[in-house]
Amino acid sequence: KMFVGGLSWDTSKKDLKDYFTKFGEVTDCTIKMDPNTGRSRGFGFILFKEPGSVEKVLEQKEHRLDGRLIDPKKAMAMKKDPVKKIFVGGLNPEATEEKIREYFGEFGEIEAIELPMDPKTNKRRGFVFITFKEEDPVKKVLEKKFHNVSGSKCEIKVAQPKEVYQQQQFSSGGGRGSYGGRGRGGRGGGK
Repeated sequence: KMFVGGLSWDTSKKDLKDYFTKFGEVTDCTIKMDPNTGRSRGFGFILFKEPGSVEKVLEQKEHRLDGRLIDPKKAMAMKKDPVKKIFVGGLNPEATEEKIREYFGEFGEIEAIELPMDPKTNKRRGFVFITFKEEDPVKKVLEKKFHNVSGSKCEIKVAQPKEVYQQQQFSSGGGRGSYGGRGRGGRGGGK
């Protein structure tokens, strides 16, 4: 897989694929778009069938496409980010932030608590997100699936990034309640 930077805003997926096909068979090609403007963000990714094609691209000193000098590099393997954020469902909306902090603070230092509001009723929803400073408290919390917080039996899960959640929601027919908002603004290219 290769990362390609320095692309012209006019370069299309087809242009990118056509250019790199001369180095080997291209199995996938994407250009990252800005979700707000719909314009190219000036970079994309190419996936070759054979790893040897990447080396061929790198052997060539200069690459020009649509009048621009472009910059293909090997795509770095994404480092898995440590999981520090949890989703707490089934929580009594009356539970105060102090009570939530008191309970989950036993597991480790809390960086942030998000208490989503329902825009229609302007009341708290029955779930919260908690971000810890470290990864270890999350592991400890997840040892038990259910926790009794402020008189409510709460289900704990790892908080999914919005993008992943929206894909899951889409593929499961919109199933699981109101967790994570209702898919605003598409899948922002946060890779």
